[in-house]
Amino acid sequence: MFDFNSFPFQLSGKTVDYICPKCKYKFEAPIEAVHEFEEDDIFNGLPESTPPYIICAKCNYQKCVPIDYISTRGYHHIYKDN
Repeated sequence: MFDFNSFPFQLSGKTVDYICPKCKYKFEAPIEAVHEFEEDDIFNGLPESTPPYIICAKCNYQKCVPIDYISTRGYHHIYKDN
């Protein structure tokens, strides 16, 4: 879970819905944080099909994914339950 008040800069209030594939916990992440993770992925050379991952606050699974998100590179990430 993100603490919107502890960010070092002003947040827009826009969020991205995330889900943990392991425990199915759903939560919101600030769009600014998602963009930061996405920039890191670009810098690290990951393909655009790689969603910006976030760690689950409930079970600590390290690959929570956006439910429905269009990246800054134009890739549409849609979560599909297996």
